Amino acid sequence: MLAGCDHGKRRTEPRPPQPKLSFVALDREHQRLVRDYEPVSSAMTAYELAFRDWRLGRLSRPELLARARSYRTVVSRARALIAVDPATGETQRAKHLWLAGLSDRAKALASLPDLHAYRPLWDSSESSARAGLTVLQDIRDRARLIPLPEDSVS
Repeated sequence: MLAGCDHGKRRTEPRPPQPKLSFVALDREHQRLVRDYEPVSSAMTAYELAFRDWRLGRLSRPELLARARSYRTVVSRARALIAVDPATGETQRAKHLWLAGLSDRAKALASLPDLHAYRPLWDSSESSARAGLTVLQDIRDRARLIPLPEDSVS
């Protein structure tokens, strides 16, 4: 048998084991993240209705832009809160997905009314939000915690 050697060029030090959170601490960590994200989900319905009305010609461009600015404020505030929320272990992955999604959502809202720039950013933000929620649900399933409400993150 022949074994290769990288001569120490790619050698990494092993990571120390992460402290394992109790079920209560893990639940609190998740609940804090969801609580800080929830205003984005709550405000999204009103924004999406305004966007639909604009596309159908029932809402003027200045009205849409005003609603987009208002929603962008909610998104930016949630991103700032989540950015400082502590996250450990695998929960960090969900947090990073949500932060990336919220950044894309803010950029999408800022790009209106340019739909060519808006659509890929908006789609990416939705995908990141769903992926982050899936990560948290998987963690909670393994820990046998109550699932998070699906509509808390959108």
